Amino acid sequence: MPLYLTEEIKNVGLFSIWKLTENEEELLQLITLSQEGKHHFATLKNKKRKKEWLTNRILLNHLLGKDFSIDYLSNGKPILKEPSFFLSISHSNDFVVVFISRHKETGVDIEKIKENIASLKHKFLLPEELQSLNTSNPFLLHVYWGAKEAMYKMYSSYHPLFTEHLSLSDVDCQKGTATGKIMKEDCHKTVNIIFKQIEDNLLVCCFEN
Repeated sequence: MPLYLTEEIKNVGLFSIWKLTENEEELLQLITLSQEGKHHFATLKNKKRKKEWLTNRILLNHLLGKDFSIDYLSNGKPILKEPSFFLSISHSNDFVVVFISRHKETGVDIEKIKENIASLKHKFLLPEELQSLNTSNPFLLHVYWGAKEAMYKMYSSYHPLFTEHLSLSDVDCQKGTATGKIMKEDCHKTVNIIFKQIEDNLLVCCFEN
């Protein structure tokens, strides 16, 4: 059972990571699906998506220790209806992560670190970030990319643009911390960010102050 890591963020919540090594049949043996769950699972066609869907639920069982009900907003954002928790989910090629909090909005992202990420920098950096950052540092660029992905998940209903409305400050790669902001006409928010390398992936967790 490759439960890779479970960690508490004090006064915030819990995140848990699973390393995907099983096939679909092995994952099905680790969880009991409701009739509704079985019906939804049967509608999934993509094999990778089916494994991720099963793993999401295995991790939630691990974190909550009880039955739960997931719903999805019109923009695709997952929410825990029962018990009532804020929820964020992310996948990479090798890992699945879920992040839950009872009291704070959350966002999580996990991405494989790519050496060629600089070729995408114009898609997620503000003009001033393009000028001030060392864009030859793949790790640093992934911090910005992952943090903005996680912040977008938190505030997707406001439709923020990575290159206009989302920014980072106080980035400390030694401590694995930063501060994020969304600045849009209808939404001004500041969030806390923590990040860490997980093998050849970068995990980023965001949560409200």
